[in-house]
Amino acid sequence: MRLAVYENLPPGGALRSSFHLGLELLERGHQIDLYRLSTYADKGSFDLAPHAGSVKVADYRPLAGILDTRLRRGRLFPRSYTLFGPLKRLHRRLAAEIRSGGYDAVLAHPDAMTYSPYLLRWLEGLPSVYYCQEAPRVQTEPAIRDAHRAELARSPRVVGGARLLEDRLVLDRLAAEDRENVRHPTAVAVNSAFSRERFTSYYGRDAEVCRLGVDPAAFAAAGPVKRRREVLSIGAPIDAKNHLLVIEALGRLPAASRPALRVVLPRPGGAERLETAAHAAGVELTVETGLDERALAERYRCALATICAARLEPFGLTAIESLAAGTPVVAVREGGFRETVVDGLDGFLVEPEAQALAAGIARIVLNPGVAEQLGEAGREEVSRNWTWKDSGDRLEAILEAAARR
Repeated sequence: MRLAVYENLPPGGALRSSFHLGLELLERGHQIDLYRLSTYADKGSFDLAPHAGSVKVADYRPLAGILDTRLRRGRLFPRSYTLFGPLKRLHRRLAAEIRSGGYDAVLAHPDAMTYSPYLLRWLEGLPSVYYCQEAPRVQTEPAIRDAHRAELARSPRVVGGARLLEDRLVLDRLAAEDRENVRHPTAVAVNSAFSRERFTSYYGRDAEVCRLGVDPAAFAAAGPVKRRREVLSIGAPIDAKNHLLVIEALGRLPAASRPALRVVLPRPGGAERLETAAHAAGVELTVETGLDERALAERYRCALATICAARLEPFGLTAIESLAAGTPVVAVREGGFRETVVDGLDGFLVEPEAQALAAGIARIVLNPGVAEQLGEAGREEVSRNWTWKDSGDRLEAILEAAARR
């Protein structure tokens, strides 16, 4: 098939997923042309552009000339205007270009600026699949919404409260636009059974599960591994991934047996909060940002365990990446983690509170033999059930079915 693929993703799990899914489609002989906005920054090792047939970049400058540049630099960009009229007009032109391109189908990923991309509503007659990583959690979960507003209040973008007020207006309107966008694609793919339940509840239409995967070879050790006395916690936003809960849990362990914590973030921002909490809890902390896949795999392999404390995580790519590296997982018994971690086989599922998390960490840290057994089982489980090849097979089937319809 000739496929048009739209992506405008920030660094993180969704970007890694779109990259590997794209490679899998190319491996099967499909042709891919990428469509992006001019705001799309360099994605390093997760950039599909070198492998694609072509890359078409739409210039997004919604304000005139020097005003556009100055407002961006001053972080005073008026989203209540730029994310609607100008961005919608740009997506309409993109959709027209895609429709005239002779494609068999369109694969659209989420947009960092909006949730679902606007262009989905203007692909009349052209089969399309939207890969929805998650429903807009800032709208559906009060805890995420409150954390978002607290983060925004700490941001230099806030001027006399005006930015907070605008944000509330923007998010409500974005949610309405998102629901309209999602009405239009031929099919929707989601990453887990849990995500499908959330998607159907929020949008009122069905979706097909296309689980994510890993490349086991990319995470396997080339030789003997020397473990550091540390655990990992990965991802952003900081509040959604619950790094502060991991710090609290570690602080409950005796100092003599307490491992250090390494937090890996896809982009800078928020480390000061983590450092303050770690200092108060007596937890040794290292924060890193922007690691490529090779460096990330090394961090997994050298850790005693990966701690997945994010509440209602849609899928949890971190869990299966850790297992592919032979590192056991301690995850909260919620969301997609219930599908990726087998309690007692390759890690532990615990209640989402600090004491239970601390007990799960202690079971691994204090029992090296148990940790090794869990890690080996995790490698085998991932190789059998969680590969990008399986993900690519499923996505290809969804795209082909959409094209037939």
